[in-house]
Amino acid sequence: MKAVAILLALAAIPVASANQQPATSAAPLRVTKVPSGDTVVLSGVGKVRLLGVRSADIGALRLGHGSSPAPQPNTDGRRPAPPLIGGAYDVKREQPSRTFLQKLILGRTVRIQYDPLVSNTGERLAYLFLDDGLFVNAEMLRTGHARIDLTREFAHEAEFKRLEEDARRAGLGIWISPGR
Repeated sequence: MKAVAILLALAAIPVASANQQPATSAAPLRVTKVPSGDTVVLSGVGKVRLLGVRSADIGALRLGHGSSPAPQPNTDGRRPAPPLIGGAYDVKREQPSRTFLQKLILGRTVRIQYDPLVSNTGERLAYLFLDDGLFVNAEMLRTGHARIDLTREFAHEAEFKRLEEDARRAGLGIWISPGR
């Protein structure tokens, strides 16, 4: 009878396989870099994507061929002469998601929490919480600085849909209408 009780107790303890991530970080981790509006770099962990959040940032537009060598003058007379001026022009776009996320968490400590509904596909996806309890992923959506990412199921999906819709209706962040 005693052996059965021990077996039942052991069966109740979750066993993590080698490829599973822990449910929550034991110690707070420092945010050392914010490379994009949905990705951070944490000391001791590396790159982590915010689960359920998609950056609203748009990459830069590049015109021209700035990395190609300068055109050589035409000496044979059969081809048209190359343009006298060459190069490239970069048009930088706004990065509202990245800028907001940097101001919110860069240099601060966070707790990391993994979602049991998301399988480990090699990419580290997680929820982040500040020391004061602020749910970073939700805050990005609540303030209109990101969109919901529905490419996979996750535990806070219904909450995140509601937060994005509230920000959209209120015209916050990326949802601001041009006339405001």
